[in-house]
Amino acid sequence: MKNSFVIGITFKNANIATRSAFSISPEKQKECYDMARSHNFNDFVVLSTCNRTEIYGAGCVAHAEYIITTVCNQPKELLDEYKFVKTSEEALSHIFHVASGLDSQILGDYEILGQFKNACKFSKENGLLGPVFERMANICIQASKEIKTKTALSKGTVSASYAAIEILKDKIKEKPTKCLLVGTGKFGNNIAKNIKHYLPHFDLTISNRTYATALDIATANGFSLLPFEDLNDNIKDYDVIVLSTTADKYIVTPENLQNSRTRLILDLSIPQTVHPQCKYNSNLEILDIDSISAILDKSLENRKTYLPIANGILNTHIASFIDWNKFYEQRNQIVTLKNMLIEASNSCPHLARLDDAKKDELVKKTVASFVLELKQNNGMQLEPEEIVNKFMRHASAN
Repeated sequence: MKNSFVIGITFKNANIATRSAFSISPEKQKECYDMARSHNFNDFVVLSTCNRTEIYGAGCVAHAEYIITTVCNQPKELLDEYKFVKTSEEALSHIFHVASGLDSQILGDYEILGQFKNACKFSKENGLLGPVFERMANICIQASKEIKTKTALSKGTVSASYAAIEILKDKIKEKPTKCLLVGTGKFGNNIAKNIKHYLPHFDLTISNRTYATALDIATANGFSLLPFEDLNDNIKDYDVIVLSTTADKYIVTPENLQNSRTRLILDLSIPQTVHPQCKYNSNLEILDIDSISAILDKSLENRKTYLPIANGILNTHIASFIDWNKFYEQRNQIVTLKNMLIEASNSCPHLARLDDAKKDELVKKTVASFVLELKQNNGMQLEPEEIVNKFMRHASAN
């Protein structure tokens, strides 16, 4: 992992406008992977959520920066102003903390694990998740699940989708409400299900760019449906608007809110989908993902008491991966030794009387002894020829 890196921007050092500028949609991610292959990356993972855009890779950081700025069509100076870069074991620790929700805007946010899994899956589909990074990803997932099982970090309100429900419950109370949800991806689908369960007095209408997806969800749950192309003419007819989608232009504008009954908008989208001028409407309250997370975070202070346990779990899994990686790096040496031992056992006159099963057993024991010696020498290089000579001397003596 010596040449591994993380580069990106997060809610910690960049506001929503900047994060929106560097948001990488699935279509743009495909472009990232195409460019990564042309820059000779073997490991390259793009994670883009409402709170962060990060690249996990092994190789040249400058090439990764070039890919980000090119795909996002942003100047390098802007990335330089807000980026962070971590390498080697510091990068490894960061990835584990992200996947486990310990680096999330809402501490313990378990939705990030699904986003992390999808990012690694997409990377693998594009041929850029090598065996070391895939092993790392799997151990990250194991660590995250163990933290969820053994601590209360992920109990209760731990995701932005549920946080939105808490905000709606607090601000709308029990009043009958016409609500529009735009975006029915996994995140939006969670919001829709939570509204149905926790806010049954809401008259929910959903809209999605892909009509068939919205139709399936609306039919299954009894929601009303608004075609995406009709949003502009009908958006003013709703008391509450929740946006959870990606778009290359603003969905809510001052123009389509004229004479509107809308009183509350939750914009959970990155890039933002509510025009900045809308905030000057005195009858309208607009909350973005940062505002929602800040409100919720005040009620989650007690979760921090579980951080020592969670970090202990992470450190155990990180150490396990580092230990595995040391021997993975020696795999060629081990394979070479095994082949040399097989050849020696077949040519040794003292072993001619043994059948193949016995020879295989002797080879396996010798390789196991070699691996143990590697461990005791902390992965230092050992000479296979020396091990073979010992093997032959032992065979001659017996």
